[in-house]
Amino acid sequence: MSVRRALDEALKRYQQGNLEQAASIVSQLTAAKPRSAEAHNLHGVILAAQGKRAEAAKALGRAVRIDPRNSQYLSNLGEVERQRGKHQQAAAAFNAAIEINPRNPQAQNNLGILHYDRREYAEAVECYKKALSHTKAYPEAHNNLGNALRALGRREEAIDHYQNAVLLREKYPEAYNNMASVLREMGQLPEAEHAYRKAISQRSDYVEAYVNLALLLDGSNRADEALRLLGEALRINQRHSGALVHISRLQLRNMNYEKAAEAARLAIKSDAKSVDAYLTLGQVLTETDQLKQALLAFESVLRIRPGMVEARTLYGVCLKAMGRLDEAREQFRQALDLAPSAAGVYANISDLQKYTPDHPHLHEMRRLLAEAPDPESERVMPLYFALGKAYDDIGEFDLAFDHFQKGAAIKRRKLNYDEIQTLGFLDSIREVFSPDLMRNPPFVGISSEVPVFIVGMPRSGSTLVEQVLSNHPSVFGAGEIKDFTRELNSLRGRFPGLPRFPHMIQKMSAAQYRMLAEGYLRKLTALAPTAARITDKLLTNFYFVGLLHMLYPKAKFVHTLRNPVDTCLSAYSKLFKDDMPHSYDLGELGRHYRKYAQLMDHWQDVLPDGTMKTIVYEEVVNDLPGAARGLIDFLGLPWNEACLAFHESQRPVKTASVVQVRTPVYATSVGRWKRYGKSLQPLIEALDYRE
Repeated sequence: MSVRRALDEALKRYQQGNLEQAASIVSQLTAAKPRSAEAHNLHGVILAAQGKRAEAAKALGRAVRIDPRNSQYLSNLGEVERQRGKHQQAAAAFNAAIEINPRNPQAQNNLGILHYDRREYAEAVECYKKALSHTKAYPEAHNNLGNALRALGRREEAIDHYQNAVLLREKYPEAYNNMASVLREMGQLPEAEHAYRKAISQRSDYVEAYVNLALLLDGSNRADEALRLLGEALRINQRHSGALVHISRLQLRNMNYEKAAEAARLAIKSDAKSVDAYLTLGQVLTETDQLKQALLAFESVLRIRPGMVEARTLYGVCLKAMGRLDEAREQFRQALDLAPSAAGVYANISDLQKYTPDHPHLHEMRRLLAEAPDPESERVMPLYFALGKAYDDIGEFDLAFDHFQKGAAIKRRKLNYDEIQTLGFLDSIREVFSPDLMRNPPFVGISSEVPVFIVGMPRSGSTLVEQVLSNHPSVFGAGEIKDFTRELNSLRGRFPGLPRFPHMIQKMSAAQYRMLAEGYLRKLTALAPTAARITDKLLTNFYFVGLLHMLYPKAKFVHTLRNPVDTCLSAYSKLFKDDMPHSYDLGELGRHYRKYAQLMDHWQDVLPDGTMKTIVYEEVVNDLPGAARGLIDFLGLPWNEACLAFHESQRPVKTASVVQVRTPVYATSVGRWKRYGKSLQPLIEALDYRE
């Protein structure tokens, strides 16, 4: 067979995807004709397609040495070197190719890709444009130019070039996927969804398009569809790290922590350098109070990418929850060094420091707010709360309130809160759990003294109470666990005929009551199998006091109470992690508090004596030893002096009171509301508060 025929046959097999056969033919040819530059070039191209890039670079190097003036050979060598991460060698090859033939569009395009890889987006744009100036019919260059323009924020121009790419090549799933991502960024969600689905229809195994479409669906409140789509992606590639990470994030948001952790760990197993996988695993572990393991996950992120501000911030939050406040402060400072305009970091560090008028962070926050292009944006929102705290520290209470109010207004606008529905829900609980029902419950209950439910409003001293109790050797503080709500939802999922709470209790059978009671108790006791008492401090369990008493007649309830105006002001001045939609408008906050107070009065009336104890924050501040002894006695436990050293506890605390409970009790927050004067009048009126 002649050299020409052998080359043509090898090229044919290569184009058909028969890489082994093509490689065999051309390998024999290069052995027989070692001075054939064309054979070495084709051999290099085939080896690159097989993923054998080091061998490909050697073969292409031979072709270039034999024919150093061949622009195409140099371009091919540059591309293989780029793929190997040898950027300097790649640039030299591309530039040599262009010097020999300035009208080589492939060399210009590939040099553009190299610039793009190095995040030199403006240079990449110029290269792609030069490639297109030599040939308009170059769909890859249009697609690549779209990517570079997108990176520069020039989205409309990017869309034009993606459209040119699919005009030149009808079947171009990558261009459709890229176009969809820009459309999604521009808020054109129906068009983006159509483009993603077009990419998938053209390439059924295009996992990246599945993942991107799932992100769009999730952002459009179509999480179930997103999960199904990610499941399809994993059927194509069960080890795809991106799909696994997004499944983990969705499951985390749905509070399916075991599934979230499993998906994140599988993603790490698939890609040991996936910062997203480690970051998500750290968040899951933080949520489940596995803080030491969470720290290790965040440390893994920072080893791979030390400049990742989000990871350093979450690392600091984790350290703060563990009481390692100095280390947390240092992490937040490093995050601000990396990103001085990161508003969320200022919000996280604000409760770790006492501001003075000359504090550098105060000046920096003022500057950031003054220079913000959109001071009403969600991105700026944490800055208002951080500045509000700073102004409160220095005694500028009018300025503090102004900033709290502006931050709260931004937060409130993004929340879907139906006040009438919420207040009606609280009324319906009182109606269903009537005195007669509580005297004649439909279920005899489980005789366990282990559960202790701490209920009330946020910022009412509940974290302090749990710290005191959890320092007793017989008590385990579980924190704000959401297991009871999950058990309720699981029951309704298993029995679709049950209505929502509270009306579901009128339809439940004895077997369903027992299933609910045993399911929650099993999860609770698994947290500390030897503890005589376990506290559940999810404050919104105040909805379920009547039901919980039916399930566990011997359980105790601790109701934490604080001056209502102080309680509401403290909530209003905090940016909560979990949405508390009623707390960002003073009127709504006051009306919600009144309904809560009515419900708590109802529980006090219908529960047997000795079931609930109200702990008043101001009384605890005035007499901590007396309050602590009363609490321990209420739980039927012997007194232990360790309860008074609550601030020395090493147990994790993730609530807004994380800093306060690391110090002895102080009275400076008592009567705080009086500093704000007439600013709080809408709240006082909504509360119908009189001293």
